Amino acid sequence: MCFTLLSSNSFRVIDVLIKKKMSNALLVLYEKIIAGDTVEYWDNRLEKPPLVLLHGFGATTRYQWFRQVEMLSKNYRLILPNLLHFGYSSPSDEKYSVADQVQFVKNLLDELELEKFVLGGISYGGLISIEFANSYPNQVEKLMIFDAPIKFMFASDVENVCKTFNVKTVEDLFVPDTPRGLKKLWYLSSSKRSFVPAFFFKEFHEKMYVGNKNEKRKLMQRLLSDLDEYAKHEYNLVMPILLVWGSNDMLIPAERGKMLYDYLGENAEFHVIFKGGHMVNLNKTKEFNEVVSSFLLK
Repeated sequence: MCFTLLSSNSFRVIDVLIKKKMSNALLVLYEKIIAGDTVEYWDNRLEKPPLVLLHGFGATTRYQWFRQVEMLSKNYRLILPNLLHFGYSSPSDEKYSVADQVQFVKNLLDELELEKFVLGGISYGGLISIEFANSYPNQVEKLMIFDAPIKFMFASDVENVCKTFNVKTVEDLFVPDTPRGLKKLWYLSSSKRSFVPAFFFKEFHEKMYVGNKNEKRKLMQRLLSDLDEYAKHEYNLVMPILLVWGSNDMLIPAERGKMLYDYLGENAEFHVIFKGGHMVNLNKTKEFNEVVSSFLLK
């Protein structure tokens, strides 16, 4: 009983902190039916240039970006969608591919009548972002990609992750069945071992993973089955591009980011943040925010 209370209290403290940051950025949660899909998204509706951020495969968008929203809202209208099968965003029929997610984001931004915007994404959201920019280059003024599996993620990387974290499949790691599994995912995301007991992750696991676990597993299975396809994709992008990687990313090593930088050419810039993990925006927030701010000011 005591352990359960500690877990609940930890969740509530963090949840209150995140709600305050979202409120300070004037972000409000909306839900709409667009093209038959249920779309959940945050929007501060400010009369400023729009900036769209796509979350990674972990939790919902507010848990992904809460450490950036106050900074970015000073100069931008922020739109933060929950991708399909995250939060309350859900499709009208079976949709699990990256292409489905691109179309889902496109439908939302068309509904909001956004003709041009800055687009950024981390990890899974980074792949969706670059695919969106490749399909609709005239809409994306600047593109920001953070620790994302684009072109240069190999089967050996997946095998190494499974071996390191002692899981049979990547789905077991990214869609954990237990609070102990979520603790492993935290280690992967931050590259920092957590010394708190697994029960501290209990309520986080219940809130973020229990409801639509099977759908998230199908998303991951589809992503992995399509890796070879995305390795063949060509990106002819002319907008300014920011690439940011954590030096300690255990899922997609910084060397893969450098390969992407070399591939994209002179309109890209590449930054490696020392001791940053896969979710570098969360475990190296100060350094990450400084790099992003500098890029956006150019």
